[in-house]
Parts: sequence; C-alpha cells; structure tokens
Amino acid sequence: MIDRYGFVKRIKRLLAISCAVAVGFSQAMTLADATESRSSSYSSMYIRTGDKATDMVNIALAQQGRTKADFGYTESWCADFVCDCAALAGASDAVPFNGKVSSLYNSVIAAGGGEVSSPEKGDLVFYYCTVDGFVHVGIMADQTRSIEGNYTSKVTVVSGVYKDTHGHSLANGTVMRRFVRPAYNGAVTPAPDTDKNNTDDNSNKNNSDKKADNSKKDNSSKKDTDKKDNSSKKDTDKKDNSSKKDTDKKLVFSKKGAGDYQIATESTPLTLRKTPGKSGIPLIGIPKDMVIAVTKTSGSKSDDWAYTSYKGIKGYVSMDFLKRVKAPKKGDSIAYEDALYSVISVSGKKVKAAYKKNTDAKATSAVIPDSFIRGSYTYTITSISSKAFSASGKLDSVEIKSESITSISKNAFKSLDKKTIIKVPEKKLSKYKKLIKRSGAKLEVSKKA
Repeated sequence: MIDRYGFVKRIKRLLAISCAVAVGFSQAMTLADATESRSSSYSSMYIRTGDKATDMVNIALAQQGRTKADFGYTESWCADFVCDCAALAGASDAVPFNGKVSSLYNSVIAAGGGEVSSPEKGDLVFYYCTVDGFVHVGIMADQTRSIEGNYTSKVTVVSGVYKDTHGHSLANGTVMRRFVRPAYNGAVTPAPDTDKNNTDDNSNKNNSDKKADNSKKDNSSKKDTDKKDNSSKKDTDKKDNSSKKDTDKKLVFSKKGAGDYQIATESTPLTLRKTPGKSGIPLIGIPKDMVIAVTKTSGSKSDDWAYTSYKGIKGYVSMDFLKRVKAPKKGDSIAYEDALYSVISVSGKKVKAAYKKNTDAKATSAVIPDSFIRGSYTYTITSISSKAFSASGKLDSVEIKSESITSISKNAFKSLDKKTIIKVPEKKLSKYKKLIKRSGAKLEVSKKA
C-alpha cells in the first residue's frame, strides 16, 4: 500500500528545499554582480575598426542623446555605460565590468591601465571630488572632448565641464579630472556580433565565449607581437619611471624662485599635490588664471615643483603650468572673479583698489568685496569707478561688502535698472547713502540682511 499522505508530504518538502536553494542562488548571483549590463539595448549604428580605443569612441558616439530609460538601466549608470561600450568593443579585459566609479578606476589600473597627463582618444576620464572621491566617468573622444553617460540624464559630448548639485565643480577646483589609459593591447575579449545586439545578455556572453575559442589561434600570433611591443614599452617605461623617481628624490627646494605665479593651464584646474611629483596624492584643483604665492621651488624648469597653498591647503604644483606675475603698481588693471579692479596705491603687500568694472553680463546680482587676496598681496576696495556696471545687463541687486569705501564716481550706477537694490553694511548705511546719491544714482539703498 502506498502512503499517499506521506508521499505527498515528502514531495512538498523536497520542493520547498529546491525553492530555498534556488532563491538563495538567485540572491547570491544578484549580490555578486551589481553592474547592470544593457549592451543588448545599444544602437548598432557604428563601425568597428578593430582598434579598441577607436571602437570605444565610435560605439559611445552612436548612443548620443539616449537616456537611462532607453537602455533600461535602473541605477546611476555612467560607469555601466563605459563598461557596456567596452564590452561591445571587445575590451572588457582592459575595462572590466563594474558599476561603481571608484571600483572601475581600480579595476582598470589593476588590468594594466595607467594614469596619463595628456588624454587621447579612447582614454577614460574619471572625475575626482576632493570631498566625495570619485563621482563620474566618461570616454575621451579626443584630447579635449569626452562622451559621458548619465550627463544631464543622457549620453552627452562634454568639453571639460562638470558641476554637481552640491556646487562641486572643475571650475572652482573641488573636482579634478584624472585620465586613465586602459591596456587595450592586452585585451583579448572579442567584440560581440553586432547583428545579434537585440539578444539578451546571456546569449551575448555565450556568443562571445564561442568566438573567443575560435579566435585563440589567430590571437596567439598577435599576442606574441604585442608581448614584444609591450616588453620594449615596459623597458622604456621602467627607464622613464626610474629617472622620474630619481628626480623626485633629488629635488632640493629654496626660496630663490619664490614669488607670485598665475595658473597657466589651458582650461582645467592645476592639481595641488601632497608631495612633489606626478605620483603625489591630489589634494585640490587650483582654477586656471588664479594667482598664487609660491614660497619655495626646486628650480624653474618644466619638471620642477613649487610649494604653495590654496584655500588653506598646502602642497606642491608643477612649474610647467606656472607663469611669473609682476608686482602690482599704480594704474594696473587686475582681474579677480567677475570684476576688474584698478590699483590706486601699493604699500608693501597691501594694495588699495577701485572696483572698476563688472565683467559678468549675465549675472542677476553683483558683489563688491571688502578685500581679496591675489598671490602675496591683499587688495582692499576703497572706491567705485565711473560706469562700473556698464556691461552688467540687468542686475536685481548690488551688494557692497566693503566698509572702506571713501568715494563713488559719478555715473557709477548709471546703467542699472531703477528697480535695482543697493545693499550696504548697516554701520555704513548713512554714509554710503550720501555717496551713492552724489554719484547721481536714484536707487533704493538698504542695509544687508
């Protein structure tokens, strides 16, 4: 006799165990691979050349304007985008799959890639924030432009611009670009068949595996060639690195080159490093055209280094991107942030200056500071020049922070709309009202909130 109840009970128990194992396996697979690959949803309107760096760019450019929803990503996807382009270019060995920007940086370096100072087509650009660490990544289309996923929520071609919701940006030096050249020559993962881009991720993987087996013989000769090329390159790199290390060790600093220097990079901020040398840990970026005070240098050549500070952070910058600035003298025009200033007098390291002209035509507000530091000199604003706001367009307000204003020239505020409000320090309200009235302005003057 068959115990039907017992048989059914055993079957239910086996099914329950099987389900538990299946669920556990599914969860383990999900946790092990957090990167979302959506290469099967990519547009195939691109040409593969066989050069992985070029193919990375061609594939990325073909996706311009496409959004998160178009691909099917459900997470922040800038790193996923780079990895999927690498998969389609057959370069996953050089750019391993990883959905986290910091981990992707580490994995590309571990795969044989390295940081470079001058980017080329196919290099990766990592955005490093001095507050939040690695925050974004893209693919360099050439030496200046990059193609980035999840930039303004879509795939966009970018020209050296980045700013997040916290105000961190390339422009103010809180974000720096770090260029990495993947080891494309060492990548052996074959590119998937573009005719099958509409299949799911697993079928793409199987097709790639099959193609990899078939192409092993063909790649063997290429590997031998690449090994020879890479060996000679490694030997050269070793020599370069050894000489670089020796140079770093032998650096001797003195006050001989001390003085004020302007940051002379082409567009991006100059990296301030903890120690001299390209291997020094990045601390913060100093914006282009900013003037800094250098207290000592190792020399004046392009491979020398200078010691300085920016926003209270001390470190070293390359002399290759510094331009010596002369000491200010009476009558000089000095640019600082969104305005021009005219030097009235110089006494030691203290300068009296006039607010000469607002240079931001798109601004809706303007600020006249009490003072600012430029290099080793402190500039105190003591007057406002005639037609100071002639190029300002429409300003809702002008805030005078300086408490040292002794004169305001006639027509200083002539170009402003009648509804523009002038805000002044509370203890200077009475005095500044008189000066503003004498300048001919009929504007509302109020104390700062």
